[in-house]
Amino acid sequence: MRFLLITFGLLLLLPQKGITQLETRWIDSAAYENRDMGYFFTNRPLKNTEEGAIAFRNRWTRQTKNLYFCMYDFERDSIVLKYQATKTCDKQEYPTEFVVDNFFYKIYYDLRVRKGIRDIIIVVPGYGKTFNNQLTSYMFRLQEEYADTLRFSSAIITFAWGDQSVAPFYYKGKRSANRAANDFAIFQHMLESFLSDSLFFEEHPNDVSFKLVCISMGNQLLKRYLIKREKQGIDLVPVYDRIVFISSDAATDSFEEGKGFHNLTQMSDSVMILVNRKDGPLTMSQYMNMKYRMGRVGPSNLSELPGSVKVWDITGIISWEDLPAMGHDYLLRNKELRDYLINRKTNKYQ
Repeated sequence: MRFLLITFGLLLLLPQKGITQLETRWIDSAAYENRDMGYFFTNRPLKNTEEGAIAFRNRWTRQTKNLYFCMYDFERDSIVLKYQATKTCDKQEYPTEFVVDNFFYKIYYDLRVRKGIRDIIIVVPGYGKTFNNQLTSYMFRLQEEYADTLRFSSAIITFAWGDQSVAPFYYKGKRSANRAANDFAIFQHMLESFLSDSLFFEEHPNDVSFKLVCISMGNQLLKRYLIKREKQGIDLVPVYDRIVFISSDAATDSFEEGKGFHNLTQMSDSVMILVNRKDGPLTMSQYMNMKYRMGRVGPSNLSELPGSVKVWDITGIISWEDLPAMGHDYLLRNKELRDYLINRKTNKYQ
């Protein structure tokens, strides 16, 4: 027995091989260079189909500690499953290690090197949409409206997260955003790890701009992500050229100390908060939360915010065409807003 105890103690003193925080694997490494494809990533589980086609759970998902990076083939109306990243550490823990074999090198090659695209827009949609509706809304509709502009200057990458629900079950949306924040941490860390590769950018153009657009409950997702990241002592790093909050379902005090967004300028060169006082769902949300929502009245401490944080009251440009969604879904309907998000060189609001 004494011999076994001594042996066990010696084994503990030996250097142990560390377990990586993220496990990654390529599922499909084909190029698909001659097809019209769009990128998205999702934490939704795969589901079995009789035809053998790639499909994801449509209506709901839990936190999965897993992301699938995919391409959508617009011509064939099909999904190509490219890459999987799985968090091996605790579900509440955020990864910090450099990511080897990072999928963002593939995105960079495909968009920047092959197509010359330098403006990448990451869209985090709101709650209450099925997986199919997220793809239809944030890939097909924007692709259709701005096919030429997107093809030559910009690309949209959608995070297809969340559950389908309705207003009486609003509390489930907040819980879902809290869970999805932990899965979004995988994506955010992979992006930061890629951009920190100074040796790579010594040999490749470092002129790609990333925007982050958070819509409705997507604002709550980002807020929960930032709060948890701060608690773990992980410093923010400059990643985004601009962060845009649309139909923000975050509270008006979200830019105050400890509320999530107070250090946001460490992550982005500029922040734009869009305010629509005609936003019907945010009116209902403020009663459920007993707090005003930032997308309807703006941040409460505006005078204390740095100059790089701007508020744009777009109430006056909301048209009758925007009202079928109770004034909430205006990104997908209002042409002037889409011009602002995509055409950064002639942006009069910057």
